Formats: sequence, C-alpha cells, structure tokens
Amino acid sequence: MTISHDNEPKSNALRLLMDQYVGHAQSTWTPTQVVVSRAKGRCLWTADGRRLIDFTSGVLVSNIGYAHRGFERRLADYCKGLPRNAYNMVTEIQIEASRRLVKSMRGNAHAQRTLWAASGSEGIQKAMWAALHHHPERHIMVATRGGFHGKKGLAADVSGERSANPNVRFISFPMGGGEPESFYRAELDAIWREAPDKVALLITEPYLGAKGSFHPPKWYHRMLEQWCREHGVPFIFDEVQACFGRTGSMYAWQSYGVQPDLVVLGKGVASGVPASVVVGRADLIGALGYGEASDTFSGVPEACAAVCATLDVFEEEKVVAHARRAAKWLRRGLDTLQKQFPFILEVRGEGLVFGLDMADTVTADACVLEAYRARPKRGVHFLGPLAGKVLRVSPPLTITRDEVDEAVEMLAAAWSRVG
Repeated sequence: MTISHDNEPKSNALRLLMDQYVGHAQSTWTPTQVVVSRAKGRCLWTADGRRLIDFTSGVLVSNIGYAHRGFERRLADYCKGLPRNAYNMVTEIQIEASRRLVKSMRGNAHAQRTLWAASGSEGIQKAMWAALHHHPERHIMVATRGGFHGKKGLAADVSGERSANPNVRFISFPMGGGEPESFYRAELDAIWREAPDKVALLITEPYLGAKGSFHPPKWYHRMLEQWCREHGVPFIFDEVQACFGRTGSMYAWQSYGVQPDLVVLGKGVASGVPASVVVGRADLIGALGYGEASDTFSGVPEACAAVCATLDVFEEEKVVAHARRAAKWLRRGLDTLQKQFPFILEVRGEGLVFGLDMADTVTADACVLEAYRARPKRGVHFLGPLAGKVLRVSPPLTITRDEVDEAVEMLAAAWSRVG
C-alpha cells in the first residue's frame, strides 16, 4: 500500500514510482515512507522541503551524521587513485584499516586479526565459520534468544526464538524478568550436559535491538564469557549495531567489561559505506584457508578507506565523549516525555540508543506519523516500531543540545495529538 501525505506532491509521486519499479520486500515497513532528497549533519530534508531531525542514524549507520565535511574529505584522500574493487589484491588501505581496528581494541587481548565482509550478516556468518572450522568435531551453536544477527545463512539460523537448524540451541536473555544469574548458568550447563565437548560457539548481541531495546545487567555477559572460558568455547560478540560509540564506549564489549574472542563490527564502522569486519583471535580467523571466506566486495578499498576516515573523525573530534554528554540530554528529554504521555510505558537504553515502549502498535505507528508531521515544515524522523510497539531512538552521536531540545519540544507537541 502506497503512503500519501497531504502537501507532498513530489514525495507522493516518487512513492508511486517506487511501488511501480521496486519490490516491497526491498524495504522494511515504516508508517511515513519518508522520501529524502538531501541530508546534512543530524537532519534529513524531504523532496518537498520538510526538515527532519533524524532519530535513526540511518538504522545506526551514520554515527557521525550526514555529509560530514572532515569524513568526506578524508575518504576522498584515502581513495585517491585506488580501484573500486581489489579482489585478490593486496592494498595498503586494507592493511592500514585492519591495523587501526586491531590497535583500537586495546584492552581485548583477543583482538589480533581481521576478516572483512560487505554486510553485517555476512560478517556474522564468517565469524561463525571461523569458530566451526577451528573445532570441526564440534557442531552445536549456542545463541541468546531474541537476537537478530541477519537474514542470511547461519546468521539467520541463530536469530529469533527458534531455528530450523538442528544444531542451534537458544538460551534466555535478560528482558526485565528478574531471574538470578544462576538461572542463565543452568541453561548453559544443561546444553553442555546434552552435548559435552560439542559446542562450537556462543553468539550474542550486547543488547537486544530488534527485540525492543533490552539491555542486560553487566554480570550477564561476564557470566557468558566465563562459561565459554571454562569449556573452550569461542565467545562471539555481535556489535554490528552497537560498535563505534553507540553504547557510550567505542566498543560495546568495553561497556560490558568482557573480552570476546571474535567481535563483529558493521553499520557505523564505515559511516554509510557497506562494510563489516570481524576482529578477533588469530587462531580462529586462521582456521579458514585461502578462499574459504572470500567474496567479491569484502574489504574493497572504499570500505577500508571509510573505516580509516571514520576513525580519524572519532579521534580528532572526541565523538565518544560528546556522545556520553548527549546521552544525558536525550535521556532527560525522553523521561520528560514519558511523564507527559501515559502511553509511553517505559524508556530503556544506554549511550545513544533507547527504546520507547508504547502502549500498543496503533499508538506507536501514530507517534511515528505525528512526529513526522510535528510542524508544517519540520519534524522528527523515526523508523517503524520494533517488536510491534517499541520506537528506537538512535540519533547521530554528534547531535547537539539544541537539536535534542528542539526534537523533544516537537515530540511533546506532536504526541499531544495522539489519542
């Protein structure tokens, strides 16, 4: 069904053309189907001139905002003279990007080598391949229930609540139920009793994003790591949506005080250029032989250059420190909105990623639409609700205090129209 908004002739025409030429499966559903003509800083502009403060970061990709002058200049400099694709070639920029990522993970002794991919789910799959190849006699894969690791292959097998893959076992993830640490440990021990010495890996997300923004207590991931160490099981941290400052630290494993064997980075790692990188133990990554993890677009020069340019911006502008300050401004604003509107049941989050748990799906959809239409030419951009009724709030980490205040003010006015 094509969305149509009043006073948006250009956007409405483009939405019709989108429906004519592009399959619906290409995109996830959003109540607004916003048509973007340009982006800069923390804002998007629609084809009809509406300015939107972006509360999505392009699904956690544009951590430094849009059209960042320093990033764009450095990206062009790093890419100068290089081919677009470098399949089966050695490029200095890939070596440099890999070196810098490994060095940036000081504090994790397992950060030794990289393995590149072109998307998050591909990175997850390659991390899992590495663990499975390291212990070919092991076949059981343990994942935390409710996670989302991708829609392809093994990444899809370990996503959600159940799996068609008979080798996958799920354990619980804290979602506010109040179970003690021993409850989760017992689930792990039961899997080991079922298949002693057959567990090849344990994979988890730092927090459950797609499930509705559930953030566990610090002891949870430490308990998982300890169990993995006791049994020689590779511990995989899926930081595709959490890396590069999103949780208030450069990496989410720092926020949770663990040292995963393999960390999968994606989304914000290259500020919009398609890239994913596995960083981890040399023996695990080295378990894959020549060609076993190669593909056409993994580690292309532009992706590696984008990682270097992003790291430059983070270092020079102290992005993570700014994000910690912005998180306090945003949390105060969201708490104020919760007090004003009874349909906001809970505000969950950390760093600059929050979930607003709404009363129901109808209310959540209405809030997305009203935020978009907050004022005649201004609004706030959300994606569609997660898990049916949770609005994710994840603005670029560079958002200013004035922009936070403006967005909260617009939401207060817009959501007063929601019945």
